[in-house]
This record gives sequence, C-alpha cells and structure tokens, in this order.
Amino acid sequence: MSLTPRFTRNAGRLAAVATAGALLLPLFTSTPAHADPRQVTSSLAAVGSDTTQEIINALQGESAGTYYTPLATDAATGRTQILSWNALPPAGTDGNTLTCVQTKIGGASFNRPNGSSQGRRALSRAIDGTNYGDATCGPATGKPVSGLVDLARSSAGPSGGDTGTALTYVPFGRDGLGYAYYATGSATPITDFTKAELAAIWGSSGTGFDVRGTHVIPCQIQSGSGTRSAWQGALGVADATMETAGTQCKNAGNGINLEENKPTELKAKGDAIGGNNEYVVGMSAAVFVAMSRGASPSFLASGVDLGSISNNGSGTNLGKPYTGSGSSAAASSSYYNDA
Repeated sequence: MSLTPRFTRNAGRLAAVATAGALLLPLFTSTPAHADPRQVTSSLAAVGSDTTQEIINALQGESAGTYYTPLATDAATGRTQILSWNALPPAGTDGNTLTCVQTKIGGASFNRPNGSSQGRRALSRAIDGTNYGDATCGPATGKPVSGLVDLARSSAGPSGGDTGTALTYVPFGRDGLGYAYYATGSATPITDFTKAELAAIWGSSGTGFDVRGTHVIPCQIQSGSGTRSAWQGALGVADATMETAGTQCKNAGNGINLEENKPTELKAKGDAIGGNNEYVVGMSAAVFVAMSRGASPSFLASGVDLGSISNNGSGTNLGKPYTGSGSSAAASSSYYNDA
C-alpha cells in the first residue's frame, strides 16, 4: 500500500492577511530627513515557526552570523521589509520560559508566539481584533494585537477543518520529516526503523517500546509545533496517543516536551533518564542539514543523528534524510522524492 501522507511536506509557508496589499503596507514614496529607520517604522512583523525562521531571518538580512541583502517590497508599496521574531529568544531558552515581544514601535508587548500554531493564532487575533496571550505579558485574558502581526511562519498548511478565508498560505519550500536518535548505556541504537515500527513506538503506553532487542523511548515535540503535527500525520498516530507515548521522556529533566529541532534537548532527556535505552524524536531534516552546514544556529549534540527509514509503508527503503556531513551535508533526493 502507499503511505499517505509521506515523509515530506511543503514545510515553508507564510500565512498572510488575505486583503489588498495597499491596506497593509503604507504607501510612502519619500523619506523625511532624519527619519527613524524605515526597516523598523515600516515593516512586516513575522512570528511563529522555529522550523522556517532562519529562512525568513535571511530574508530580513541576517541568519546565523551571515548577512544577506534584505528583501523589500517595491517603491509603490513603500519598500517595506520583513522583521522576523524568533520562536524563542535569540539567547535560547526551553519552551518552559515564556517571554514577551514588541514587534512595532509604540505597540504593546505580547507573548512571543512559539511554533506554527501560535504564529497563526497571533496573526488571526491581529486580524479579528480579539486578545492574544496570557498573564505573562499582561492581563490573564491577553491583550489586543491588532496591527502588530502581519505574517505567520508556518511549517504546516491549513488543516482539513479550516474553512475561513482570512488567511492565505504561501508555500515556498519543501522539508523532509525524520527522526533523531540518541542511545545511552550499552544500548545498540537502531538506525533504520520502518514506518510500522515508528508508528508502534509513538503508539506505545508511555514507558517505551522494544524493537529488535532495543528498548526505545519516544519523546514528543512541544505543543503547537507544525513539525509535531506533520510527524503525527506521517505516522498516522493520534496526537493524544503520541503525547501519552512521550510521557516518560517528558517527565525527565525539565519536565516538559522537547522544543522542536533541538538535538541538544534529546541528549539532555536521554542523559537524565539514563539506562540502556534509545531515545527518538521527530525532526525536520532540513533544519538538521542547515545546522550541519552552519547555515542555521547549531543545536547539534554528540551522539545524536538522524536515522533511516527502511520501509515507508509501501516497501520503499528511503534511506537517510541527508548525505555527506558537516559543511558537505545535503538533502537526500531519494528521501525527499517520497511524495
């Protein structure tokens, strides 16, 4: 049988307000002397996904210490630039640390949207005028964010139940979904799971699952992550079931699920539990490759790697999501062609 969905996704998406651009972008045609920086005073504020944030950061002018020519709209729409706000503070924290962000000069500070779902929610609240956030950055009921969010980074598209027309999804990239693994003690890590084995692991009871003589403990990605949703869909396991399967991993160490695409956090969870176990978590192959090549801030960890998928559910061996290593790492065409 064929596997639907596959281990690839149209991951790079921007959700934007579906109205005429002139209503969103000030039509400045000249700049007064001694004006404040236009990239700040006339900007499109982007929030949301961790998976796609470095691409958008590059479009705004910098990513991982490399500088690029910023993307701007044309003269008729004010040469407006993107200002992209990371899912987590640049210094890096775990998902248990909530912070505030101020996206526009003179605008209110509000909860920093962490992940695709939070980004889309903040954008939706900016459109409909209702409150977003919680007591971390204001009243327990949140605060109005109208005009403070213009774009939402999303690594997932609209779900089947989405019927609204206020958001427009703009796909611009493709990702490979895979799993990262880490072994502790004398465990022999399995590096070539089948799709059926992965589904069984993430469908287990919360204390791990034995595969070919190795005890495998699954970890879950933080709530609201587009990568979490896509991985759940690829395996065909209910989100609540996957949450239960990740209980042992979640309770270890800091007591929360892993921030998406952070191999360092998988290693920390494994080291906290210890024993002779293998630990696994869903991960974006594109982000792993980008970190390996130095194109994205690195959260790589010793002993953590991406594994192969030896059977995608229809008998095809996809192999490993990437080839090469370090600066020569590249996406595997055979893996990415599983569409």
